[in-house]
Amino acid sequence: MAENAESRIVDGVIEAILERRLRAGTKLSEPELCEIYDCSRTDVRRALVILATRKTVELRRNRGAFVRVPSQPEAHNVFQARRAIEKTLARNAAQHAANADLAELDEVVQAEVMARRNGDRARAIRLSGEFHMVLAKIGQNDVLAEFLRELIMRSSLIIGFFAGSTHVLCQDEEHGEIASAIRMGDGTKASDLLEAHLRHIEAQLVFDASSEASDLRRILSR
Repeated sequence: MAENAESRIVDGVIEAILERRLRAGTKLSEPELCEIYDCSRTDVRRALVILATRKTVELRRNRGAFVRVPSQPEAHNVFQARRAIEKTLARNAAQHAANADLAELDEVVQAEVMARRNGDRARAIRLSGEFHMVLAKIGQNDVLAEFLRELIMRSSLIIGFFAGSTHVLCQDEEHGEIASAIRMGDGTKASDLLEAHLRHIEAQLVFDASSEASDLRRILSR
């Protein structure tokens, strides 16, 4: 039961960060988390340690746990790392993609487009991250894919903090163009488009932005 509680807390916090509902700087109150997830403080503390090892939570002595506030250098480093990893994965994907892979990639692109048209921001954001992870799976490098999963989570936190209320989203046409290059087997073009795509997102960050803490109970009590 304890392990299940820890998993529910970790998964809930990470999902909220990935969907940019839980903002950097939000205090993760132990009593509130106990009430939200109907668990003990021991469960909560174990979950917070796991989140801290994943660089999504900062544990402050005598103050508690907070969603990490990324620095500007960290933001640049995270996007630089994503470019390095995803360019390689894009080239690999263009080389290895089978028909089933291409169909899965297209399905995510179309679902993201529809979510955006329907005004479902949370779903569009989730699908945007899924596009990059599907591309990583097609790229057939499990080590890089594992690194990328963490980087996507960290970049989502960075975007949520430095993009303020605008919440930078991946553009429909950019994902579609990347998918088309992979379908054509053009690894160089897919890699170049992927790099331009990530630079476009980073360029929209505003480093003098401030972020208001989220209402923990409202965000996680779903």
